[in-house]
Amino acid sequence: MFIQIPRILASYVLLTCAIIALLASNLISSSIGFAPIYLLICAFSAWFVGNRFAVALFVLVASIQFLRGEAIIFRGTEVITFVNASLQFFSALAVILMLGVAREALEVEWRSARLDPLTGALNRKAFFEAAKDEAGHGSMAVIAYADVDGLKKLNDKFGHEAGDGALRDFAARINKSIRKNDLFARMGGDEFVIMLSVRDINAAKSVAERINSVLNLELEDDETKLKCSLGILFLPAGTKAIDAELRQADTLMYLAKRKRVGLVMAMSAQGDPQKLVPFATNADARGQQRTVVRAVERKPETTPEDKLSLGTIAA
Repeated sequence: MFIQIPRILASYVLLTCAIIALLASNLISSSIGFAPIYLLICAFSAWFVGNRFAVALFVLVASIQFLRGEAIIFRGTEVITFVNASLQFFSALAVILMLGVAREALEVEWRSARLDPLTGALNRKAFFEAAKDEAGHGSMAVIAYADVDGLKKLNDKFGHEAGDGALRDFAARINKSIRKNDLFARMGGDEFVIMLSVRDINAAKSVAERINSVLNLELEDDETKLKCSLGILFLPAGTKAIDAELRQADTLMYLAKRKRVGLVMAMSAQGDPQKLVPFATNADARGQQRTVVRAVERKPETTPEDKLSLGTIAA
């Protein structure tokens, strides 16, 4: 909470508090010292906004106090008085700056504990925390589980630096195809998850087609551009059991990988997170039609059981 408050909001609130304190000090007896209050406001400014804002506010308050005669009064040319005033000023400034530095260090640690350093996506722990916060908001949702295809082959042929670059490119393509507040996480070495809210089933279908298009269909033949196998699960509105639903999306992804169709979609049954129901697409489902064509080109080995599975839950 203490590092997620918007800086712009904090700056307005703290500036207002400083103005109120200055006005109050002018109305109330000068025997009441407001220095601790000013120091507290400036310290909060360093933490919630940043050192530049805090120092500027500190200098502004100190200047106003000095001009109004509320700061230490210099008696003649006594050096000791000047030294004391300087020590007070720079000691308070040092406290403020240390809080700002501590905030920056904590934010770096907080982000490194939640974000994947290679792709910038959320890590597994952060995803589950955020997903549980989103669960039960009453809107329909989509979970897309992606497993990158060909990463090992790329690493063996071009080296791990090329593989890392391909993963960064893969993550960048995902970020361009989703909204800023959608959840995007790296669950393992080559596995990624996207979770986002949608308005209705048509919007969910459109999202699935867009993700599949960006990650698979729009790529030119380039060995350094990774495609993926996608399992996309549509969740009806209501309370969500994230663990169970993620396993369902994972199952769909493995089915897509085994059949080399690129994308398999299904809907989670209302009230039963363990059950999948068919998802009927319209005749103009361009993305799915093209993935089926690609599956024919690859000529995967199929079994009667696999055909039944695809007929039951694939879109």
